Amino acid sequence: MMEALADLGSAWRWALGLAIAFPVALLALNELAFAWMRAGRPTVSSVRFVRSWVLPALVLVLFLRNVSGLPPAGLWVRLSMTLFWVLVVMAVLGALNTIIFEQAAAGSWQARVPKLLRDLVRLLLVATAGALVYSFVWDKDLSGALAAVGVTSIVVGLALQEPLGNLFSGLMLLMERPFEVGDTVEVAGASGQVKEVNWRSAHIKSARGVVQIVPNSTLNKEIIRNYSRPRPIRMEEIDVAFGFEHPPNVVREALLEVAHGTPGVLSQPAPIAATLDYGDSSIKYRLIYRTTEDDRWPVRNEVVTRIWYVAKRRGLTMPYPVVSQINFEGGRPFGPHEPTAVERLRELAGMPDLPSEAGEVRALSFARDEVVFEEGTDLQGVYLLVKGSVGLQVRVQGEGHPIGVVSPGEYFGEQGMYGVQPAEMRAVAMRDCEVLWMSSETVRGLFEANPRLARESSQVLEVRRRAMQATRQAARRE
Repeated sequence: MMEALADLGSAWRWALGLAIAFPVALLALNELAFAWMRAGRPTVSSVRFVRSWVLPALVLVLFLRNVSGLPPAGLWVRLSMTLFWVLVVMAVLGALNTIIFEQAAAGSWQARVPKLLRDLVRLLLVATAGALVYSFVWDKDLSGALAAVGVTSIVVGLALQEPLGNLFSGLMLLMERPFEVGDTVEVAGASGQVKEVNWRSAHIKSARGVVQIVPNSTLNKEIIRNYSRPRPIRMEEIDVAFGFEHPPNVVREALLEVAHGTPGVLSQPAPIAATLDYGDSSIKYRLIYRTTEDDRWPVRNEVVTRIWYVAKRRGLTMPYPVVSQINFEGGRPFGPHEPTAVERLRELAGMPDLPSEAGEVRALSFARDEVVFEEGTDLQGVYLLVKGSVGLQVRVQGEGHPIGVVSPGEYFGEQGMYGVQPAEMRAVAMRDCEVLWMSSETVRGLFEANPRLARESSQVLEVRRRAMQATRQAARRE
């Protein structure tokens, strides 16, 4: 009788204690969570987990054992104790994850550990703790269960060999991080921007807009070229061949002229033009330059295009193997006649016949947006536009200001009319152009043979000179 009364009194004391302590503990943890939330501490999530799950589970265990009087080996007591210890393990692991990894400084090894790996390790530790709790709380031997799990793991591993290979390959890639989402890479025949990396594969979007899915196991085996590290600068190589009759230094100078004059080609590191090899019918050269990854294809297109125009202007030939059978009769001219630069000048309307002692005339071609000459460049002759259009600009405080457009049949670069003089303006091809460059002797011969042409040209040049001066004054006032 006395023992029963003592047990009843003990149960009431436990019930009263839990009724008081549980709300107080909830209030204390709630205030602590609010305080840490205002302070910006990431461990506030662990406090909330203890308040919402661990504390109620502990109260449930104490209530079942000390208030309800259920035996320790009872089903409900064991279930509540199992739940409590599993929640304790989860709370401890969550707090450790927050303190060690989520609060780690940027760039440290803790910050580089991928979240997927942390979640998998936490799951493994929780499963291990659950097995230990099951062994101690339920008094069960785990040897049989471990053997069954081992056999099952082997079967599952063989059945899921490829997915598991991708999973662990993905974990190694996430730990090493050879690329990030947004980087431009090239691997296993896929080239483009990385859009997504998950446990099974990486999604790479090519320049054509096609998304290529590369398994992690393939990424782990292949060589990965990351063009976004250490900086998004791309080195481009262009191979081209020219004839044996052209000196290599002249060809290399022409290639460097293209590289330096093309927008988007970086000046540092400086472009390189190298003599590469001697072929069967030509000398091979290589132009190396740097550009940003975003401008890679537009700049390459512009460089390759301008090589043709520079070669045309400088008289450089790019031979290629041709096999043909030609039947030629000696009495007829062989092939169509290509007019020389002097003949083309004579064909233009209003052009007099050149005297026999006329100076030099050369036909030149320029690509769209290509610079014919810069402001301040020494001019040794005059340009006559045959086809296309050329824009004239002046620079004031580093900015270009247009002053006019040259139409076919008009001169420009008139500063070189009377010898070597610096250009007062900048000439840029507005579209593909053909021009005739004439030495100062040729121009003087034309003007002496046709005074009217000299007067008309002087009027045009005077108008252009006034426009240049007005543009400079207006730009300075601004």
